[in-house]
Amino acid sequence: MAMPVVDIRPITETDLALLEKRFPQSGTAKHAERFLRQQKGEAIYLIAWYQGEPAGHGYLKWGGSQDEPVSRQLKVACSDIEDLFVLAELRSRGIGSQLLCFAERLSIEQGFTHLGLSVGATNDPARRLYERLGYQDAFFGEYIEQGEYIDEQGQQHAWKETCLYLIKDLR
Repeated sequence: MAMPVVDIRPITETDLALLEKRFPQSGTAKHAERFLRQQKGEAIYLIAWYQGEPAGHGYLKWGGSQDEPVSRQLKVACSDIEDLFVLAELRSRGIGSQLLCFAERLSIEQGFTHLGLSVGATNDPARRLYERLGYQDAFFGEYIEQGEYIDEQGQQHAWKETCLYLIKDLR
């Protein structure tokens, strides 16, 4: 199967309403918050567009991971990609790989020698993708990521996931 033609670009203000509609599981404020952080130069919120519609996203942070134990143990300057996501019906077509490769190029342009990411300890398909692309276990052990969000109906939800941290040397 040929890899789909995907346009990857940073979020714009005009994208916000469409992203909230296309990715409602993300919560109503997440996209706007990430757009504001992008405006401040703290990160870039990458959107993958396929056939004119948002197909996925990834949040590339210049300040690295703030999760323990990663922030405490990481010894290299390392950008961090968070929330790499592709719509279920479009997975396994190369969109996630293209998002990661784009993030790697941007990280190199910003002077980073490493890019890191968290993966759910039981998310074997994602981990296989990351390892195939050169990401390796940082050996920080398993740790918990958790958060809250408000859905499109205004309901608050909490989430919690056991993760591992993977790093790729970009040199």
